[in-house]
Amino acid sequence: MVNEKTINSFKQNKIKYLVDDFAEYKIPEKITREILLKRGINKWLANRKAIINLKDELKIDIKLQLLLMKMIAKEKGKDSKEYKGMLGEYKATNYIRQRIRKICHTTRWQFPD
Repeated sequence: MVNEKTINSFKQNKIKYLVDDFAEYKIPEKITREILLKRGINKWLANRKAIINLKDELKIDIKLQLLLMKMIAKEKGKDSKEYKGMLGEYKATNYIRQRIRKICHTTRWQFPD
């Protein structure tokens, strides 16, 4: 039974899981796939994956920015124009990543309009 406590125990994010669920109700795979495609479910699952990948890519960017900032601080100081520019880029990238991370960590137990 699906409820707020058990929701996270179910596999997600693959069309196959939906096809299998509907097959239990004797709905043919072809019809299920057509409906999912027509309603944009395929697109949203692909977008979800892209958002998660973007979050991970931004984490790598942040680590590289911090490393570069450390090198610039050592060579030119924290008052240098280069360091301050990198600091602004780091803050912006980190802000965006945190916003995306917050979206990724929302509860599965929700019913949008």
